[in-house]
Amino acid sequence: MDDLKSAKPVIFAVALLVTLFISACAFLLFEGGILSLFFLAITSALLGGSIHSYYRERLLRKTERGFVENIPGLGWTSDGGGRIRSMNSRMREFLQVPRGSLVVSPESIHPEDKYKTLDLWGQQHRSEKRGTHRLLGPDGRYHWFRSAVHPILDQSGVVVSSWGTFIDISDLKAAEDALRSSEENLRTILDHIPENIVIADSNGENEYSNQHSMIFYGSMFHEVNGSGYHKFIHPDDVDEYVADTLFCIENAVPMNRLVRQRRYDGVYRWFRMRVNPAFDENGKVVRWYGLHIDIDDEVKAMAALQDAKDKLAQASEYASLAELAASIAHEVNQPLAAVVTNSEACQLWLSAESLNLDRARTNVSRIVRDAKGAADIVSRIRELFAKKAPHKEAADINNLLNEMIGLILKKYSDKRLSISMDLDEHIPLIELDRVQIQQLMFNILRNGVEAMRENGEVPMRLDISSRVAGDAAIVRVADNGIGLADSRKVFEPFFTTKSDGMGMGLSICRTIVDAHSGRLWAEANPSRGAVFAFELPIHDAISLGDIGRRGSRDQPDV
Repeated sequence: MDDLKSAKPVIFAVALLVTLFISACAFLLFEGGILSLFFLAITSALLGGSIHSYYRERLLRKTERGFVENIPGLGWTSDGGGRIRSMNSRMREFLQVPRGSLVVSPESIHPEDKYKTLDLWGQQHRSEKRGTHRLLGPDGRYHWFRSAVHPILDQSGVVVSSWGTFIDISDLKAAEDALRSSEENLRTILDHIPENIVIADSNGENEYSNQHSMIFYGSMFHEVNGSGYHKFIHPDDVDEYVADTLFCIENAVPMNRLVRQRRYDGVYRWFRMRVNPAFDENGKVVRWYGLHIDIDDEVKAMAALQDAKDKLAQASEYASLAELAASIAHEVNQPLAAVVTNSEACQLWLSAESLNLDRARTNVSRIVRDAKGAADIVSRIRELFAKKAPHKEAADINNLLNEMIGLILKKYSDKRLSISMDLDEHIPLIELDRVQIQQLMFNILRNGVEAMRENGEVPMRLDISSRVAGDAAIVRVADNGIGLADSRKVFEPFFTTKSDGMGMGLSICRTIVDAHSGRLWAEANPSRGAVFAFELPIHDAISLGDIGRRGSRDQPDV
């Protein structure tokens, strides 16, 4: 082809010389007559036509090359027979076609696209044709191209030539693949979320339900779509659900409600239904996104818990009655024992053999006192369990300690008991319930003595102290008994380590301290035994300066 192009100027020159020679011969032959001129004119016309055709072809070729070169992407032209006639430099470079050649290697076409690509080049189509192809690039990988071929027809509708282009869409294809992969990943994620997920259009018509939903309902997508979804709602919930749905759609507001939905096996389960609208840039709802959370187990657990709470409340009432009875029995035992003792003594002094009215009167006074004390204890314990406010009055906490220590010494006079005291005389008078605090102190002191009964040859000793610490007065009682196994359980009702104990003394102590907004605790004695301490707030205390110095405090002879 190139050899033919280079030979055309030579052929044209030879033809010109031959034409001139023939014209000269004709001139001589016809002796310069009219026939020779006529023959010369015809020869010149033929020669001019040939020259015009030659240059016109050259111009068309040059224009075509410029056109093909400016075709975007990989551009080419073909003749009426479908053979490639020209291609631009980008096509040559990408497909590595040598200069001077118009042959595209079949290896440059992806095997799966080879037939349709060759058909695009080799077949002539009377209308524009488009397609996608994969072509091997100079980087050694296949690139995606979108093709467009435009036929050129003559007046009779015959294809005389075509031009076409390949536009590189590899980035677009990569983006499409990435989007498709992202959509598949998102669908996989939604299908594996262990809750029901639904997507509806602006009118509430279901557009998507994840796999978990389909498994739960045991139905196909079209059966769950639109109003068909209502059959999965519990009959008692349908009306409210429909009303709420219409309200949310009309007002473009989220939905958050409880509803029972029917599972594939006919069992209804409670769901928390949360649905939110999505808006476009104009504020119009375009879609609804819903998450239905299965809370049936939680609802049943809450119902069971409430039932348990109701039963516990009833049991607590019975327990409180039992604790009240045990507390009264525990606390009244001491004054009743004193009443019995004084009654027996009174009976003795009134007997005929040893009549002594003065001593009998003394015992009767003690009986009355102890009986009133028992009545006060019963009243105050009932008030504790009724959560009534204590009957507070200003009292000297150290004097109360001295009174209770005296009772303890009388009660355990036959024991080898020694008591040491370190009482802070600067503690102000404190607003407290005298009877309850006396119970508190007596129970703690008695508990300490009872803990030392198994000391054997080790002397029993109580170390008692009081002091001010910030806004509280602290009383501390330490014994050298057997110690504590659990410093927290000792305050629980009915907990005791004594074979004849009821386990109510320290529990009552804690109730009394709580009623006074104080604090009670127990800890191990570093040397031996245990320490019980309580603190009472002194924000309601009365300054000693307002009432003068206290009188001397009666302290027992220890």
